[in-house]
Amino acid sequence: MLRKLMAILLVALLVVAVLFLGRKTTHEVDKGHFLPCDTATLKGAKPVVHIYMENSGSMNGYVTTNSQFKNALGHLITKADGFYSGTRLDFINQGIYHTPMCDDLDNFVLNLNPVSMQVGNTSSTDINKIFRMILEHTSRDTISVLVSDCMYDVDNVGNLLSAAASSTTGTFMKAIRKARDEKKEFAAIIMQCTSEFSGNYYEGNQAIPCQSERPYYVIVMGNQEQVRDFNDHMELEDTSTGLPGLKHKFMLSSEPTWELDNMTARTYSSTFNNALRIQAHHDGLNIRKMTIDHDQTNLNFAVGLGISKLFADRSYLLEKDNYEIEPSNYKITDVSDRAKFTECDFFRHPITLQLVVLGQNYAPQVVIKLKNQIPAWVAECSYNKRTGSLPPAHQSYAIHEMVEGIYGAFYNAKDNESRELFRLPIHIDAYE
Repeated sequence: MLRKLMAILLVALLVVAVLFLGRKTTHEVDKGHFLPCDTATLKGAKPVVHIYMENSGSMNGYVTTNSQFKNALGHLITKADGFYSGTRLDFINQGIYHTPMCDDLDNFVLNLNPVSMQVGNTSSTDINKIFRMILEHTSRDTISVLVSDCMYDVDNVGNLLSAAASSTTGTFMKAIRKARDEKKEFAAIIMQCTSEFSGNYYEGNQAIPCQSERPYYVIVMGNQEQVRDFNDHMELEDTSTGLPGLKHKFMLSSEPTWELDNMTARTYSSTFNNALRIQAHHDGLNIRKMTIDHDQTNLNFAVGLGISKLFADRSYLLEKDNYEIEPSNYKITDVSDRAKFTECDFFRHPITLQLVVLGQNYAPQVVIKLKNQIPAWVAECSYNKRTGSLPPAHQSYAIHEMVEGIYGAFYNAKDNESRELFRLPIHIDAYE
C-alpha cells in the first residue's frame, strides 16, 4: 500500500513539474525580446517584428554621434518590443548576421557605433540582395523592417540602373504572389528620414567627408493588415514618440481599387461653399437634392474622406495633383485637413475635397479618383549621376529608381486607367 502511495505521489510531482516548466517556457516566449525568424504565432496573435539594420561602411556616419538616426532606431525597437509578440534584430549586408549585441534590445542603440557594426562583409552591399533575403524570411506572421541608406551599388553606366530597378520589381512580385497564395494582400511602407551624419559619404569607391544631415530609409514589409496595424500602433510620424526625423512616406498595397462607401466618404454642405443646402441620401454619400444659388456663376460643395480606412499616407491624400474628377467641368480646388464644420464630425481627422462646378452645366453623377502614382518627393529626393561631390542633404543616389522598382511590382499588371487607389461615384438626383 505504501509503495502505491509513493508511486502516486511521484507521478503527481512529475505532472506538477512538467506543468511548471511548461508555464515558464511559455512566459519566456511571450515576454522575451528575441524570437527566431520562423516562429509561428497563434491564430489571432500579434506578429513578430524583424528589424534589419544595414551595416555597410556608408552607414557608419549615422552612428558616430547621438544622432536622430539612433533616436529613431531606438523608438522603433522599444515600441515594437513593447507591443508585438516578439522582436528580432539582425545586421544585414551580404548576409544576415546575429550577434549577442542584437539580443540586448534595451542597450542596442547605446552600444551602436562604427566598431560594433563591423559584422560580416561591410565593404559593399547589394540592396536587391538585401530585399531578397528579407522577403524570403517574411512570413504571414512576420513584419519586416529594413533600416538602410538604400544605395544602389551601381554606376550610371548604360542601363544598369534600369536593370537594378527591374530586379527590385521581380523580387517584390514574388513576395506579392507568395502573400496571395496565402489568401493575403502584401504591403510596403517606404519612409525617408534625415539625421545628423558624421563620417564618409561614399560615391562608388570614392569617400567624401561629410558633416551634415543625410537621408536614410525605413521600409516596412509584410501582410497588409499587419503593416496597417504597424503604421497605426508605431505612430510612424515625425513626433517625439513616433519616428523623429521622418520627412516623407509612401504606402503601397496589392489590394485592388477601393470602392468608397458611407463609412469612408460623405458629401457636405459647409461654410466654404455656396450650395444653399445638400440633402444627402441615408448613406451620406449620394445626394437626394442640392439647393443652389443661381445668382452665382459657379457652384461649390465638399466631400469628406475618413482617412483611417484608407491605406495611404495623409501627405499623399493632401496632394491635389493626385486626384482626377469627371466630368471635366467639375474641378477639385482644394484638399485640406483643416476643415471645421459639424457634418464632418462623423470622421476623425477627415480629409476634405472642395469641388467647384464651372458654369451651370450640372451632371447627375460625379466620379472622383485618387490616382496611384509615385509621389513627387521621390524624384525631388533622387539623383543618378556621379559628380564627385557631396549631394544636397535631401537627396539619395537613385532612390527614384529603387522606389520605381518596388512600385512596378505592385502595379505591373495594371494599365493606366486602373492605376487608382479609389473610385468615388457620387449620384446627384436633383439640382434646384
